[in-house]
Amino acid sequence: MPIHLDISHLDRLVVAVVLGQATADDIASLARQFAESGMMHYRKIVDTTAGDFFVDEARVVSIAAFLRADPKAASRGPLAFVVDPSRAQFAEKFAELTGGERPVKVFHSLRAARRWLDECASIEPRR
Repeated sequence: MPIHLDISHLDRLVVAVVLGQATADDIASLARQFAESGMMHYRKIVDTTAGDFFVDEARVVSIAAFLRADPKAASRGPLAFVVDPSRAQFAEKFAELTGGERPVKVFHSLRAARRWLDECASIEPRR
């Protein structure tokens, strides 16, 4: 899979780095992995600056619906996307669809994303 995960259970932080071309199936697999692993409440960074997603809008909607249907969906932790501004469509659409459900934001630098997630660390997820 062209998505590398770095998980810090101590910090409750997951960093997913997209390397190369990621398909809709890769993204759906990542969403399933988050749901099944008990890390839904962790803070997450999805860095796509070294790769790209090929996901149409209908699949973005279905991935968001899958995550929303999880029994622990209300406790999802904040999500920061780090994107190349010219390839931000998936992240922007996903943020638009799920922004009212948990903190989610799109960034152009990893430093800004980490800073924002650190600010969110003191916020308890909804249960």
